[in-house]
Amino acid sequence: MVRFNILMNLQQTVVLYFVYGLAFFSMGMLSMFQYVNHRDFLFRKSLFYLAIFGLTHGSAEWLIMFNRLNLEPTLQPILSIVILVLYGSSFYFLDFFALHLFKEYRFHQRKIQIIVNMVFIFWLSSIGFVLMQNDFRIMDVREGLILFTRYLTALPSGILTTISLLIYQRQLRKAQILTIANLLTLLAWIFLLYSISTGLIGEYFDFFPARFINRDAFIQTTHIPIEVFRILFAIGISIILFLVILIYEALKSKQERFILQKQVSINERRRMGSQLHDIVLQQLFAAKLNLDQLDEDVKNQPTIDVVRENLQTSMQNIRDFLKSPVIRRVNMDDIKQEIELLIFEESTPNLKIHFEYDVPVMLSRPIDSQAMNNIVYIIREFILNTKKYAQANRVDIDLIGNYEGLWLRLADNGGGFDMDAVDFTAHFGLNSIRNRVELCQGKMKWDTHDKTQCDLFFPWKGIIYDTPVTP
Repeated sequence: MVRFNILMNLQQTVVLYFVYGLAFFSMGMLSMFQYVNHRDFLFRKSLFYLAIFGLTHGSAEWLIMFNRLNLEPTLQPILSIVILVLYGSSFYFLDFFALHLFKEYRFHQRKIQIIVNMVFIFWLSSIGFVLMQNDFRIMDVREGLILFTRYLTALPSGILTTISLLIYQRQLRKAQILTIANLLTLLAWIFLLYSISTGLIGEYFDFFPARFINRDAFIQTTHIPIEVFRILFAIGISIILFLVILIYEALKSKQERFILQKQVSINERRRMGSQLHDIVLQQLFAAKLNLDQLDEDVKNQPTIDVVRENLQTSMQNIRDFLKSPVIRRVNMDDIKQEIELLIFEESTPNLKIHFEYDVPVMLSRPIDSQAMNNIVYIIREFILNTKKYAQANRVDIDLIGNYEGLWLRLADNGGGFDMDAVDFTAHFGLNSIRNRVELCQGKMKWDTHDKTQCDLFFPWKGIIYDTPVTP
């Protein structure tokens, strides 16, 4: 069989690997820039790992290009080991990009993460074992180790990324963010094609499937190096990511204008409510007092009773308006600030409180201030119980938003307790937490085995009072 390196000259190889590496390195730089400068991006945490993947993978491809030039033959073995480690590690970061996209299953990622870590450790240990068995003469086993890396890291990572992108775009469709959802769907299929091209089509080896599906067979069938397709897929991934960022910024600006308009409307209603309370209501009350004083001097008593009743009705209507949810609505930023203030007040040298907030503007809604008070109270009560009963030195607070509502996880690293032994009617704190969750139409789940963890979900319909409008 004619080998690939014979069919393509050195200059073509250098150009291909340079463009290939540049595409992924550019994607990594773009992702890192977005991660650092835009703290409200839809999947910002995932973006960090995508940036590391792009930078690591691009660097590995450039090192492959340098290695092919063979400018320093003595460095080739060491460089080959570095390339192998960078190449496999890049897909480990891609796994974490996929994991953090599972927003619907954000609190159930640990099992998949354990599997990913185990696979990575197994791959790294296997590479080290084979190298030691061959006295680190990597040139004797390089092709086999590269193929092993493709099968164990590249292919599964690409498939996992495809699945996570398809699940995540489904969430965006439910939130009516259709343009970005369509782009992420296309990105998912490109990642699948890329994972097949880089994870399945590799070096020739005399075993299935490498015997039939390999780089040499591909170039004989298509007369095009597989690297060309990988470059196209890499460029496609970078372009789609750029479009996602561009469109997101436009949609975010539109949503911010909408929120600003709603806030202006709320402030105007609050101003009007203040005037009604301070001026009109007081004037109506004074008019009613005057009527009471004139009661004995007025001969037409039925008329004065009607006027008094009308005044009383007007005063009650104003009071009802002042109590309305519209007057008492707040934004998610207010909740974040209240929780941060609470953490500042309750943190001690013996108890560290870690707060993670992930509610993008695109998915957030204005909520009622009473709902905010309920959520903050629940967090406060959990912290107080941790201080009183749990021998813990850390509390984790995660507030995550999606198209359905708010997910709140409260956890400490204490010893836990027996939930079945707790009398909720006698335990005011826990009973109050449950009642406040019910007021917000929420759900609550406790896990008190060797720790104390409370997972809560508040649907938007339970904490807002008007129909949400999405851009």
